[in-house]
Amino acid sequence: MKKYGRTFKTLTLLTCGAILIAPLGACSKDVDPDKIAKPRAATTATDSAGGILPDDDQKWLSVGHGSDDESEASQLFRYYDMGIFVGSSDILTAYYSYDDPKNYYCDWPTVGLHFPTEEEYTQAATGYSDFAKELASLNPDDLSEGQNRAIKDMCYDFLYMSEEYKYYQYVPHLNPMGGKQILYPLLTSLIQFNSKDDVMRYFVILEDYLDFFTQVFEAEKKRSEMGIGWNDECIDRIIADCEKMQEERDTNFMKTSFESRVGALRLSDQETQELIRRNQELLDTSYYPAFEMLIEKLPELKGMCNDSPYLASTADGKAYYEALFHLSAGTDMSVEECTELLQAKITEIYDRYLPIWQTKGNYFSYGDLSFDDARKWCERFTAEHFPEISANDVMIFNVPEKFSESMQPATYYSAPIDNFTKHTVWVNTGLVENPEYNMFTLISHEMYPGHLYQHQYQAENLESRYQVFATSKPYAEGWAKYAEWTMIHYAPFDQQMAENAWMASLLYSILIAARMSIGIEYEGWSYEDCEAYLGRYGQDSSVMKEYWSSLTAEQCFAVDYAFGFIFTSEIIDGAVEELDGICTKEEVMKAYLDLGCAPFPILKEDMQKFVDSKKS
Repeated sequence: MKKYGRTFKTLTLLTCGAILIAPLGACSKDVDPDKIAKPRAATTATDSAGGILPDDDQKWLSVGHGSDDESEASQLFRYYDMGIFVGSSDILTAYYSYDDPKNYYCDWPTVGLHFPTEEEYTQAATGYSDFAKELASLNPDDLSEGQNRAIKDMCYDFLYMSEEYKYYQYVPHLNPMGGKQILYPLLTSLIQFNSKDDVMRYFVILEDYLDFFTQVFEAEKKRSEMGIGWNDECIDRIIADCEKMQEERDTNFMKTSFESRVGALRLSDQETQELIRRNQELLDTSYYPAFEMLIEKLPELKGMCNDSPYLASTADGKAYYEALFHLSAGTDMSVEECTELLQAKITEIYDRYLPIWQTKGNYFSYGDLSFDDARKWCERFTAEHFPEISANDVMIFNVPEKFSESMQPATYYSAPIDNFTKHTVWVNTGLVENPEYNMFTLISHEMYPGHLYQHQYQAENLESRYQVFATSKPYAEGWAKYAEWTMIHYAPFDQQMAENAWMASLLYSILIAARMSIGIEYEGWSYEDCEAYLGRYGQDSSVMKEYWSSLTAEQCFAVDYAFGFIFTSEIIDGAVEELDGICTKEEVMKAYLDLGCAPFPILKEDMQKFVDSKKS
């Protein structure tokens, strides 16, 4: 049987690992699927002295060392499914994609922060297109059902990613809501130091800050000159982030967090002080100057893009938007068809719940729990009602309060590909006091049975690595929103009030926002158009400014949440209704998870097969 051990061009995926960035450098490696190290679970067995037992005694993930009679098509599938994750563009990406890169590929990258070149974007566009064609050419009869479903997922993503990267000029690098100017420093400050080698790699990242953000500015300048950059308000918000990143230097989090982490290594006093000195030197010569440069240069871009971000105003912009939209919506339905579906859902919810909201008054208040209590309650409920997952390690980090306006209320970061039980959750303590952000629903969305549970369950049970570690945003957000919707019907407070409030939040924060986002970016809606649209749903002009700040600060704003929930609920609820008296809702939700990430039309088709098998 032929084994695939050829030169393989790897491309860092848009969604590879926890750190979401553009495609980074293509490289060539000799990759044989049978030589790729199996990712180790965090529950690695140890002997009585705490040492790791030999490999044969480990609990390994089933990452596909095929049998001797495995088909050539199956080998090629594994070649792409595993090989696509081999390698990383830079050290920061590697830290959030792997527990230790040596578990999955050759070595750590030597570049701290990498900015993609035009050539690399072009290579990515061509590479993904070629990958899709080769996978689509495989004979389905030579593959398992799970492999065929994973290939459909990969081909869908690769084709639209290829199209998106053809128009890389439209990809923003700074962002008023969690852009690289705030995300990269926070991620850098959270790198765990397990050895002095980690500190030295951290220094390489710091060394690259000034050069990296200089290239970022040049890219944003080109976007502004094309008329597709940020408006003045967004630029001011980005500048404000940059100011926060380098202020109060004696107590700056990049200084204090480093000293705390390096102090825990128990090095000699001399070594510790030398490392602290080197960190300060790099902060002064690279990190702070990077943000000083942005603060000085970003005002040059003001006044260039104050009109609505109408991406579809040109042929290239329309092609880029449609590719991004299909990746965000998880369906190959046209933008127009999706818009019609979205509007129908908005009308349905508004007509049904408006009389209730008018009677009950406050849309959002229905009781809550503390973070710890909500976590314990949701984790216990998930363990009782959903399939078991392995013990895990969850690191909870609080976003510094001064960055609260620039980050989401909470964020789950996917486990590294070589350690599926290691999870990271950020909690934006500055926002969670807002009554709109309910802690119970945040926990059920980000952790149990939402993102964290979904990610680990599928890592333990799915055949395809791609379906787990290149998570489709609409699939993941759809499951997490549906997890919220399910959990409030078991909430430890008034469940009817919770449903009423949750639906109000869904309508106004997600569905209506997504509809206006499409209007602005695809149909050319103005501020006044959005204001008039909001008026149809009982909202006066006083709230429009807040909407506009979000809608113009993120491409395809709320689209993944909106269509993710619409399609996920349609598929699961339809199966629950057909299997009433045959399967419980929890069994149906398990069956949905067992399918893994895929375009929603594929999931709908495969869930129908599950329904038919149970009915017969």
